[in-house]
Amino acid sequence: MKRVFITGGNGDIGSSIVEIFKINGYEVISPNSKELDLRDSKLIKEYFNHNNNFDIFIHCAGINNPSIIEDLDFNNIKETMQINTFSFYEILKTLIPYQKINGGYILAISSIYGQISRAGRTAYAMSKHALIGLIKTAAIELGKYNIKVNALSPGFVDTNLTRKNNNDEKIKIINESIPLGGIAKPTDIANVAYFLCSEKNTYITGQDITVDGGFICGGFQK
Repeated sequence: MKRVFITGGNGDIGSSIVEIFKINGYEVISPNSKELDLRDSKLIKEYFNHNNNFDIFIHCAGINNPSIIEDLDFNNIKETMQINTFSFYEILKTLIPYQKINGGYILAISSIYGQISRAGRTAYAMSKHALIGLIKTAAIELGKYNIKVNALSPGFVDTNLTRKNNNDEKIKIINESIPLGGIAKPTDIANVAYFLCSEKNTYITGQDITVDGGFICGGFQK
């Protein structure tokens, strides 16, 4: 049975990803923030010290605390970068020795804000742009070991985080701006994540797969 490690498995998108892998017979390990605090590099290293035999790693954990640059506290940037980006790097590094022998799949759930940005999203966009760069470099270095490394960038998804950062009026505008007619469901993202980390993916690596219903083709058109 293949083993999958998923961060952020308690969130709306993360729980959908956990569910689809369980349904398809994978052993899924997805600790909550109390079991593995991604803000603590030492704890991350200790957690994986004797437990790094994962065939698949999906980084779904992330935070987004909007603030315009003038008001942005540097601690906000540091925490966002640590959880969204640095912890991914730290976990990836611990899993490489096992996957070099057996091959594997690495997937980071990024965001369209790793490609574009928006007022108030400085820390979040920084973390996601950096994540994409890391994905591409890792894909180059690890391809010879049959380790496929990709990012999946959702657009707007019907999650608690989206509702927290956008009022009803903004949600209405977003829905009208998406060519496919509305924001995604978490399962829309989970289905793509499953494909990218399944044996059906034989030749995709180093890519940032956008799942946004066509939003960034034109942005806020209406």
